[in-house]
Amino acid sequence: MRRLTKYLFMLALFASIIAAGGVWWVERQSRGQIFKSAVNPPVPHPAQVALIPGASVLPNKQPSNTLLGRLRAGIELYNRQIVPKLLLSGDNSSKFYDEVHIMRDYCLRHGVKGEDIFLDHAGLRTYDTMARASGMFGVKTAIVVSQELYLPRALLLARAFGIKAEGFVAEASVFDNTWQARAREYPARLKSLIDLYIAKPVVPQGGAMPVTGDGRQSWSKEKN
Repeated sequence: MRRLTKYLFMLALFASIIAAGGVWWVERQSRGQIFKSAVNPPVPHPAQVALIPGASVLPNKQPSNTLLGRLRAGIELYNRQIVPKLLLSGDNSSKFYDEVHIMRDYCLRHGVKGEDIFLDHAGLRTYDTMARASGMFGVKTAIVVSQELYLPRALLLARAFGIKAEGFVAEASVFDNTWQARAREYPARLKSLIDLYIAKPVVPQGGAMPVTGDGRQSWSKEKN
């Protein structure tokens, strides 16, 4: 029994070391590629799109603070002409929950032209967002907009799908600075490594909608 306990302890210790190493490795891959300002150098390099992953929306159909921070940062990149287009990717999996149209409407209210807004209705996970950005929307270069905690994983996934990506830090909500957020993010990083190198799930792709065109063609969920 004592030998079994020792064996299980060593196994748990080894698994913990591997997990910690994976989290650290994901973080390391993004060094020098995450930017906090669009005004004071260094700033992100110009790209085809600001790629904005979705986050929760409130029952009153308004963006959560996390999502609001991302939208404001993406619009800043657009207004400063660092990107000509926005790709908004979120969960629109049912008629009762819709992130992407709420994101779109916020951008429209704040001066983004309709033809410059692309919608990915099936960005259920960051993995899906990057796979569809590359395949369906033909994205080659992107500035991924998210809170600093989440950017290393997003950039890792973007590059794995052939997108030359940099990160732009959005204002964090109260939740994004909590241990609960980290408790969710670090396992998500490990899950991303498993998806990329072991599971390799296939992501459904809709019809081609290159981001060089008119974004309004992507507004209908049926076309996605």
